Amino acid sequence: MIKSKIEINIEDFPEKLHELLLSGNLYDSSCSSNAMTLYCDSGYYIKIDEKGELALEAELCNRFFHMGLGVKVIQYISTDKDYLVTQSAIGEDLTHYLDNPTALCDLLASSLRKLHSQPLADAPVSSRLQRYLDSASGDYSGGYYDESVLMDDFRVYGKQEAWDIMQTNKDKLRTDTLIHGDACLPNVICHNGRFDSFIDLGMAGAGDKHIDLYWVLWSLQYNLKTNAYTDYFLDQYGRENFDPDMLKVVAAFELFG
Repeated sequence: MIKSKIEINIEDFPEKLHELLLSGNLYDSSCSSNAMTLYCDSGYYIKIDEKGELALEAELCNRFFHMGLGVKVIQYISTDKDYLVTQSAIGEDLTHYLDNPTALCDLLASSLRKLHSQPLADAPVSSRLQRYLDSASGDYSGGYYDESVLMDDFRVYGKQEAWDIMQTNKDKLRTDTLIHGDACLPNVICHNGRFDSFIDLGMAGAGDKHIDLYWVLWSLQYNLKTNAYTDYFLDQYGRENFDPDMLKVVAAFELFG
C-alpha cells in the first residue's frame, strides 16, 4: 500500500481526533476515489467519507474484530463527515508474498475458508451483492459496463451475453455466507507467514462465496501476471465447496458493476 507523507490543518478534523492525529506522522494511503484514508505511524488508520457512509463499515469492522478476523475499531465519529479510526493491522498485505505463489495461494485459501465458515448471525447483506441485484433489475442498454474485470478462465462474450447470464442466474445468488466482498491481495494481512486480518470491509456482509472466490482469482492473475495458479488455488480452497459455473455468473454481474 502506497503511503505519501502529508501535512494537515488539525482544525479541519473533529476535536476528538486531535490527540490521535498529533501522535505521529501522517500519510495519505487512499486507494478509493470516494474515501480518503490517512495512516498515522503511531499505529492507526483514519478513513474519511461522506456523512453516514462509514456506519455500516464500522459495524462490520467490529464484527470481524470480535471473530478474530479484523482489526480493532478505535472510534467512529459522524459529524459533517464520517471518520472511522482503526488500529493498524500487524503484518503485511499479500502483495508482499508474490515470490512464492503456491504459499500465497495456500494463505488465501485457508483465510477464505476460515471466513466463509463463520456464523452469519444478523450480518447485513453485502453491498456488493446488493449492487449486483440492483444492476440486474436496471437498464441493459445504458449505464456502467466494464470489461477490465474479465478473466480468460471465465470469459463472457459481450454485453448481451452478460445480461442474459445475469437474468438467468440472478436467483441463484445466495446470502448464506459471511464474505469480504473485495477479497483482493491488498485486503488480506499476514504476519510471519500466517493470516492475521482482513481490512477494507466496506463490502463485507452476508453474500455469495463465489464473489470472494472470483476476486481472489482476479487479484492473483493481476498481481502474478498469469492465470497459472487458478486451479491450484481452487484445489486448496476445496472444489467440493463451490459451484464452478457460478464464477462466470459473478463475472457477468461484475461487467455491469
